[in-house]
Amino acid sequence: MTDRILLLVDDEPNILKALNRLLRRDGYTILTAESGMAALEILKNNPVNVIISDHRMPVMTGIEFLGKVKDNYPDITRIVLSGFSDLDTITNAINEGNIYKFLAKPWDDTQIRTTVKEAFEHNELRLENVRLTKELTAANKGLEQENQETSGLLEQIVNHNTDGIIVTDIHKKVIFSNPTALSLLIDHFKVLPGNDLELPFKENQIIHHRLSSNKQTKFLLEIRSSTITHEGEPAYLITVHDITDIERMHEEKKRAETNIKKALLQTVNAISITVEKRDPYTAGHQARVAKLAVAIGEKLDFDDHQLEGLRIGGLIHDIGKIYIPAEILNRPGPVNKYERLILQDHTKVGYEIISTVDFPWPVADMVLQHHENIDGSGYPNGLKGDEISFEAKIIAIADVVAAMSEYRPYRDIIPMDNIISTLKQQRGKKFDPEITDICIDIIQNESFDLNIEH
Repeated sequence: MTDRILLLVDDEPNILKALNRLLRRDGYTILTAESGMAALEILKNNPVNVIISDHRMPVMTGIEFLGKVKDNYPDITRIVLSGFSDLDTITNAINEGNIYKFLAKPWDDTQIRTTVKEAFEHNELRLENVRLTKELTAANKGLEQENQETSGLLEQIVNHNTDGIIVTDIHKKVIFSNPTALSLLIDHFKVLPGNDLELPFKENQIIHHRLSSNKQTKFLLEIRSSTITHEGEPAYLITVHDITDIERMHEEKKRAETNIKKALLQTVNAISITVEKRDPYTAGHQARVAKLAVAIGEKLDFDDHQLEGLRIGGLIHDIGKIYIPAEILNRPGPVNKYERLILQDHTKVGYEIISTVDFPWPVADMVLQHHENIDGSGYPNGLKGDEISFEAKIIAIADVVAAMSEYRPYRDIIPMDNIISTLKQQRGKKFDPEITDICIDIIQNESFDLNIEH
């Protein structure tokens, strides 16, 4: 599937940020603009499928902006976002401006995600139908000029197609059905010419329909419908594709992925324990980092896939310490300058190890960058701000909090009030402000316990 590109337009940066954070989990490519004029400039150079625009904006209102989009980019699906006080205005705009949906502020997260997903499906289906219509129109024109031999070839193609092909009139009375359609449906539906077609389909949409069988096998059909013209009258072209084997393959793939994921987690845990056995003073540290990182990710509305990546990144973020000499790791006291440089190399070594593994998450970046600071004072590369991956910023603060809450031979466990004070002092310096605030909120909650159950 091609990229789904979403343009968010609102003159309030906080609204754009909130929508971006909410919708990015669904895999969209998201562009943002703080005015209608800025959005029009973006559209000149970027293909966009769906637009969500606020209504009340200075200079150019959302309705005015979407009106220009309709005139210049009619294939883009348009959504208005506004308060209920504008309901009458928006209603008129929907009626007159062919706007797909109206979303009210404040929005419901589930509703807006569902609406955007449906908007992309609507957009893709519309473009697909346009493409099919153009192809069918071109084919019809070509057929008028083709000779009998070409007509015979087309007939062979239709009759030998592995997909069922049905043509009905506007009243769903069958005009034509190819042999595959008869074979797939004859036990369940009447599909001969002249029959009323009872097979469910939706005009210009794709649906799935399951058929039972006496052999206890359930068939899953993908049914596509397009509006065409037959002998000068409107008609429906319906294609029926048996996707039972595809569904079975997907289920088997899911089971295999689940088993692989389970084995991966077991391997990661084993690696984590192996690293920590070389450093008895930090036993359980990586598991604590993973636990706090996942808690932060949950507050940031990470999905399950992203949370799994954070968990794995936390569990092996110190894997490079396997390279550090045991006499340095096990020393019950502060290290000298030379030893500190050796210790700092664990991020590079860890990156070299993990970058050879094709993880579906940025685990290698978490390992390499978890000692980088947003002000550029960290190591190994002195990265700052957005140069550091977002997941690495989460691991960084979880790493510090876990370390301060653990006993060391040269110091006692640091009290929670002192840990929170340190986080506040380093907010915006070492640590990302948003992540810092969330982390403090979590560790202040009495129900959260960094201890790891064995």
